[in-house]
Amino acid sequence: MPEAAYHLGPELVRAVNRMDFFRLFKALAVNQQCRYFVLSEVSGEEEGINLQHPHALHNLPESWLKGTNGKSLGADPVIAEARRSTAPFPMDLARHPSVLAHASGAKTAIVVPLHTLAAKRYCLIMFGEASLPKHEAMAVLALDAALIFQRYYAVILSLDSVSGLNEREIQIVRWTSEGKTSAEIAIILGLSEHTVNSYIAAILRKLHVVNRAQMVASALRSGLIA
Repeated sequence: MPEAAYHLGPELVRAVNRMDFFRLFKALAVNQQCRYFVLSEVSGEEEGINLQHPHALHNLPESWLKGTNGKSLGADPVIAEARRSTAPFPMDLARHPSVLAHASGAKTAIVVPLHTLAAKRYCLIMFGEASLPKHEAMAVLALDAALIFQRYYAVILSLDSVSGLNEREIQIVRWTSEGKTSAEIAIILGLSEHTVNSYIAAILRKLHVVNRAQMVASALRSGLIA
């Protein structure tokens, strides 16, 4: 049975941004002999999961996501089962082909349902070549995943909620942090420049800052962006 990955070590305590948690979840997947992982909120039956959401973490190659717009429909058997289950479970991908893993050649999916204090449903999905794990291994994995996710919620998800920024506003903050102008962000997101400036004005009010530099600095401190 695999030992606990990181939840007793200093890596978890030091995790303060999305990249830190990306590394933790990736290490957890590797510990389960899985090459790829996805952590995402599970939405309604038609929406499934959105890998472009600011809170989603994954290491799936971008080439796999072409034509999906970063989204996986709820009809994917792995996502559908994750929506129904409250306990971790493995899935044989030979019997239940997954849209997410079709290009990986993975034989097994391991899914751990997770929940926030606000009752939002998330799931951690790992794809690998190993045989289906036994009950004892799933129990250890569930504990590790829950403790890492609890920390992720405490330092990332809950702060996003407190800030009051929605998904679009967080995207605009991220592009601003990369030095993009309002006109450039408008092209990237398919909006008008006026709309982008309106979003930025709303973000400044919500974060209680007066300019874009302070906006980015505030977002970095709170973990809204990495």
